[in-house]
Amino acid sequence: MKPEDQFVQKSYYETFIKEGEERHPLEVLGEAFEKENALENADLSYIRFAQGEIYFHYKDYEAAVFKWESIHNDFEPWAQKNMGDAYFELGLTSMAEEIYKSVQTDSMVLKTEIALQLISLYMEEQKHEQAVQTIKQAVAMNPDYPNVTKIARAYFEKNEDWMNAVELAVNESIRTESLFWFQVLKSYIENGHTKTIAPDYFRDALSVLYKVDQIQFEQLAVAFWRSYETEGVYLGWLREFNGLFAGLELHSLETWHELSAIYGETYLSLISGSYLLEQLAPVMPGILTNWLRITDQAHALQASTAVLAWGDLFPGSIGPQQIADAETILNHAEQTLDQLEYALRLFDSIMQWAKRNGLSVSTRLKWMARELIDFDVQHILVAGMNGSGKTAFIQSVLADPLPERPTQFVMAVRHDDEHALSVISDKGISPVTEEDNVAPEPGDMLEWRGPSRFLEENALIFIDTPGLNGPGRGKAYEYLRFVDGVLFVLNANDPLTDKEADMLLKMKEQVPGLAIHFLLSKMDMIYSKQEAADLVEETVQKVKTIFPQANLHPYTSNYASREAGLDLARFFRQNFKPENLEESRIDKLSHCIRESIADLLKQRLQNEQHLAESINRHEDLYAKLNGAANQLQDVIHEQTELVRSSYHSMTQKIRDELQSRIPEILRKSADFIKPDSDFRKIHLELNEEMNKRIRHFLQTTISPKYEELVAEWIEASEGELQQSQDYLDEMAEGFNKLYGEEILVLACDFKIMEDWRRDADRMANGIPFEPVNILLRHTPQQVLLKSAGKLFGVLSQNKTMLYNRYKKFIESEDYTEIANLVTNKVMLQFELFEQGLERDVRLFFKNPETVLRETIAETEAAIAETKEMLENMKENPEVYQDPLKLFELKLRQFEWMQLGQKTGGKV
Repeated sequence: MKPEDQFVQKSYYETFIKEGEERHPLEVLGEAFEKENALENADLSYIRFAQGEIYFHYKDYEAAVFKWESIHNDFEPWAQKNMGDAYFELGLTSMAEEIYKSVQTDSMVLKTEIALQLISLYMEEQKHEQAVQTIKQAVAMNPDYPNVTKIARAYFEKNEDWMNAVELAVNESIRTESLFWFQVLKSYIENGHTKTIAPDYFRDALSVLYKVDQIQFEQLAVAFWRSYETEGVYLGWLREFNGLFAGLELHSLETWHELSAIYGETYLSLISGSYLLEQLAPVMPGILTNWLRITDQAHALQASTAVLAWGDLFPGSIGPQQIADAETILNHAEQTLDQLEYALRLFDSIMQWAKRNGLSVSTRLKWMARELIDFDVQHILVAGMNGSGKTAFIQSVLADPLPERPTQFVMAVRHDDEHALSVISDKGISPVTEEDNVAPEPGDMLEWRGPSRFLEENALIFIDTPGLNGPGRGKAYEYLRFVDGVLFVLNANDPLTDKEADMLLKMKEQVPGLAIHFLLSKMDMIYSKQEAADLVEETVQKVKTIFPQANLHPYTSNYASREAGLDLARFFRQNFKPENLEESRIDKLSHCIRESIADLLKQRLQNEQHLAESINRHEDLYAKLNGAANQLQDVIHEQTELVRSSYHSMTQKIRDELQSRIPEILRKSADFIKPDSDFRKIHLELNEEMNKRIRHFLQTTISPKYEELVAEWIEASEGELQQSQDYLDEMAEGFNKLYGEEILVLACDFKIMEDWRRDADRMANGIPFEPVNILLRHTPQQVLLKSAGKLFGVLSQNKTMLYNRYKKFIESEDYTEIANLVTNKVMLQFELFEQGLERDVRLFFKNPETVLRETIAETEAAIAETKEMLENMKENPEVYQDPLKLFELKLRQFEWMQLGQKTGGKV
């Protein structure tokens, strides 16, 4: 055993014990101590070191420390370390830590042992940071030392310190190239402990593992892949891994089934619409190139067509060698794709995306798609010039007349037990009845259903198109990629003109493989059988020069015989039966999908235009609404002033009459005084009489007059306010007509008229009057007369004089103050009513004010919202365009798959 191993195990004392020695080690060491001590140059350090070990093993730590303290030779560093161990065992951790840190040595073993002891000490004291730091130092210093990395891993895992655990696993994987550590790393990945670590951190580990074991490399790469696929660094992982993988030298015998599968999943995930093209552009070429390098047979079709499709849509992004390799792989790939299912899934995903984004795939295109997957019927486009007999031919196979309709629209004619005409537009399918006056839009088509034995027995649907020389002449070309064949109707009077030949060549150029055959109509105009036969022969020759495979059928709508019908049916069966109907229909469905994508792109531009128009419309409305609100305030102000001034004028008349009539009434009260009146009480009686006469005046004159005047005022005010309502109604009607919807309803509150009438009735019938002190006031004259009356009332000779003086006083007194007092009291409730008129007029106009205010606020909010939407569309067009571009990518990939299947793998 090496000395350092003895020091580690504290078994150095065994060097003093001979083989077969049966005495206790302390006895043996004691004897050695005596012998050494007897020497002239005795060195007892080694014996004391050994004695310390014995004491330590017997837990006599103080004795051990005593022995080790005296060591000052080359064993001193180990003696110091042992002293630290003793203090540690005694629980004196601070002293132990201090001693451990004070040891100076070059021995790697001793340094490592001290580090391990410090780790144990920090663990016991739960000093996590110090423990981690010391563990890292130990691993960095001597990773091969027994249990160092084991202790490090165990500690990190126990404390869930996954960052340090992962770092340890990565470093040890690279250093040792041991599969054990790669497995540890893989377990961390699978448990989600590496998700937050940048992918480039693992590049070296993956590079090392590839050299060690390709199978383990694939498994580790897939583990990383699964870990990162839901994280924000996913694209970073893809970029990092594909950069690494591209630089690895692959061998032809290697198989990569798991990686090939996950590449396929990743490709589909990336083109699902969750990422923008600017995010995919840096990573997708690398993904596709690597996928192509390692693809297995199960994924060869998908990988090769993905490369070719991406190269088509993004030229130059994938190198020519990779394109060539993809074509080679496609040539040998297994053609197992269910094309119809793929196409329908793609079409459905487009419809779902459109729905989520507030758009819709054209109903007309959806109708076409449904028709294309009905393999039990054939769609024959019937074309020809106006006057060729095209419509008459179609009518001849129907039991009932075709409906009247504009000639510039395409119309599908099919068998049904019931009659029905529908308009198929981009927005929906609308049934048309005799009562309806539906006007189809230029892009719409019609569908007529009605009884037809011929169409039913031969499983046909005719697509009747506008005349090629009339309105809507281009419609026929739009439906060429939808139909299974073309029946071109020629007029027997002038068959196959140069213009017709040019149009037919254009059709052939547009859809090269489409079956085109001919119907020679109006044969009933040829009376000679020989002439008819010659005409047919001549026309056939002309047709064959342009369309060698085409056939011609002579026909007249007057042929009603069963035999004529059978001949026509035979003509259709022989000439319009495609060899591979499903393959042909899937091609047409692909075209339908492409049109849907183009239509959705067009809808985006239309949406931008609609938003811009909406902003202009709402801004115009906003300006007009603010103008209307200002006009309403003017009306309110004008009506308030008008109502108040007219009411004030009315009440002023009442006030004037009160102030003029009350003094008059009081003066005339002098007639109440009689020569024989009791002048001791006359002032009291006269004061009471005056109040009675004022009350009578108020009840018989003022109250009726107020009632009459206020009724006239209410009627006039109601008329004025009705004019305001009429004005507001015209304003609202103008807004509603201008914008084609009911934006405003400006109804005023005429309930205030009832309130005014009720208040006026209450005031007219309840004029308040409290008796007024008229003669009992203490003016000098009144005092004089009152005193005189008391003094001389008993003297009959003075009554005449008092009578005359009193009467004259009453008739000449100034009653202005009394008149004002009474008037103010009487007018108080009228004036209070007047003060509330402004509030009442405001209440009358409250609803229009509220409606305008809320409409202005709603319009302002709509402008802001629409502007934000338009700004987002303009600033981020890729949010809309990129998903459609990816749909186009999927469609192009599908077309490559179709091509591979059609050519039997020979692209």
